[in-house]
Amino acid sequence: MSSPALVKQSDLKRMADVAKAKGVTVWIEVNGRRVGVSPDIPKIHSPDELDVVEEVRL
Repeated sequence: MSSPALVKQSDLKRMADVAKAKGVTVWIEVNGRRVGVSPDIPKIHSPDELDVVEEVRL
């Protein structure tokens, strides 16, 4: 039989909702172990896809 989970799924869901809404990382500590949830932030340093530019010669 496996040991019980440190954090309930419902608690993780609430943490994820707060992290997404507020844009912060949420941490809790259970029995000396830290569990965190971070929002999904797009990579700032990676360039976006470039639009195709048409070259027009007159």
